[in-house]
Amino acid sequence: MILKASQRKGGKDLALHLGRGDTNEHVTVHEVRGFISEDMIEAFQEAEALSRLTKCEQYLFSLSLNPPKEESVGVGDFEEAIDKVEKALGLSEQPRVIVFHEKNGRRHCHCVWSRIFHDGEKFKALNMAHYKLKLNAIAKELFLHHGWHLPPGFKNKEETSPTNYTLHEWQQAERLKDDPVKLKAFFQECWNGSDNKQSFAGALQERGYYLAKGDRRGYVAVDFEGEVYSLSRWLGVKKKELKQKLGAYEELPTADQARDFLQSRMQQGTTQLLAEKRAMFKERKKPVVQELRQLVKIQRQERAELLERQRERWIVETKTRAGRFAKGVSGIWDMMTGKNAEIRKQNEQEVDTAHRRDRAEMEAMVRRHLEESRDLHKTLNFYKEQHREEEWQLKKQIAGHINAATVPEKPKDSQEQIKEKLAVLESKIAALSGDIASLQASLDSALLSDDMKAKIRALILRAQETIMAEKVQKKRAEIKQQEKADTARLIQMQQELYRALQQHEQLIQQQEEQKRQIAANTAFYARVQHMSYDLNGLPLYPLKVTAPPGEPFNEVRYKETLKRESNTSLVKTVKTVPPKKQHVTTTGLKQSTLTVSEVLKRGKIPPRNAGRKTRAPAFNAKTTVKFSKTVLQP
Repeated sequence: MILKASQRKGGKDLALHLGRGDTNEHVTVHEVRGFISEDMIEAFQEAEALSRLTKCEQYLFSLSLNPPKEESVGVGDFEEAIDKVEKALGLSEQPRVIVFHEKNGRRHCHCVWSRIFHDGEKFKALNMAHYKLKLNAIAKELFLHHGWHLPPGFKNKEETSPTNYTLHEWQQAERLKDDPVKLKAFFQECWNGSDNKQSFAGALQERGYYLAKGDRRGYVAVDFEGEVYSLSRWLGVKKKELKQKLGAYEELPTADQARDFLQSRMQQGTTQLLAEKRAMFKERKKPVVQELRQLVKIQRQERAELLERQRERWIVETKTRAGRFAKGVSGIWDMMTGKNAEIRKQNEQEVDTAHRRDRAEMEAMVRRHLEESRDLHKTLNFYKEQHREEEWQLKKQIAGHINAATVPEKPKDSQEQIKEKLAVLESKIAALSGDIASLQASLDSALLSDDMKAKIRALILRAQETIMAEKVQKKRAEIKQQEKADTARLIQMQQELYRALQQHEQLIQQQEEQKRQIAANTAFYARVQHMSYDLNGLPLYPLKVTAPPGEPFNEVRYKETLKRESNTSLVKTVKTVPPKKQHVTTTGLKQSTLTVSEVLKRGKIPPRNAGRKTRAPAFNAKTTVKFSKTVLQP
């Protein structure tokens, strides 16, 4: 695992950089420890506020952990590596933030600590002495611990690859759409193959780079696009070595002068040609990029749904664990007998198991998402490598045009021109002759001199070479055409897959809309069924929303009901109940059940007992009969 760290300031800028979702497919804030706020930006602002109590400017210590490309590393392995770094550098008690990034089918980690601490008297900044050597030892230990292939630089420092680039070099090459490894190898090749300033400047000029002096650094190289390259950075040598080979940098032209010199010799349309090449590459990779964005969108939705399910499950499990504790006197008794402690221990074990389960679920999903995006990244990287190679060759041609415009071509001698014309003529004769067999048969003729036979043999040889070259060229053209056809077929398949994903997403949206409408209708009818008032404001029994619609009012059945109510007895009480099959049509509803009194109110008909006193309750009448039996007997 490669460990790279630096002391820095600018906490807000660092937080915004770590949280960028445009350059990373997935960004996960794994942990915020030791800060008051749980937000990353506010946490770094808190560290900055504490640093103002000291003289420390670089109050943050940032570490990046990059595992090998072909290895799959879990969250636990990253946490173990971070703990080792903390222990080695004395950062164990310092506040920290851990962030995971996923892009290009890989996952890496960033950990940022605050260096500010309080020693009991005042605030101080933790001293990070020799942290690069310590991190190098920890990185080597991690490679050996996991059984990964150890880079040559860890075995022997002299075997370190000279093309290893820094973050600044990668950012500059990425901005120029160039390969940092190839660019650094080119500069080092020019440096190692030169003895003085003239040879080094000539080697740079062959590729369109010109030697100049920078504003702050002594020696720089400027390309025809105006980009400035620091030679001490890209060559990996010190300023003293540059000065020994190149001399005083004050004698060199400035970067602005070199830029103007190149622009004055640029042919019209050269920059436009490079821009068109980049536009073609952008259009070529567009289907793959769109498919990758769609895949990332789906993956983010899946992770959000998983987190929501885990949150809901956690709430249910928490309530279950809390419900095991008794309340009141039983709770006090459980505390005295030790049952409360047993329940607490059981809950702690279940909480730890639940944490491990949730992390394992998320880890499995992350691995699956990385596998899904890896194939698309391979296709995209193939396009990038192809474009970089084409652009590198195009820049070489542009540099040749600039050098040709700068240095006029030396005229050729007349004898050399005659020889070239003769060679072209002989090759044309050999190509036009076509019938090599007849030429070979003419060699057996006794009429030809040896000199003529030698010339015929030379013509035959040239004709065979021409035919062979044409075959090779034709074969290369066929291979190239086949590669283009394969690429076009691959792009077409990716476009079809992208359209299928779009149709799938539209179908899912339609299904979700149908589910939402069904849920809304179900909620509406459930609300109607439990209404306690009708649409006119009158109290109702629970409604029955059924089909078919209700029948009109039955007057005969209504009179029979009134007659039953009047035939009450002192011995047997008849309770007044609404008719079983009383259906009244109500506006806006399918069917409702109404009482007799409500029907009378709606029809504006006064009840029969409106003008007389209300009879005593049946319960009281029964009681009277029970205790006055002698009075009622004749």
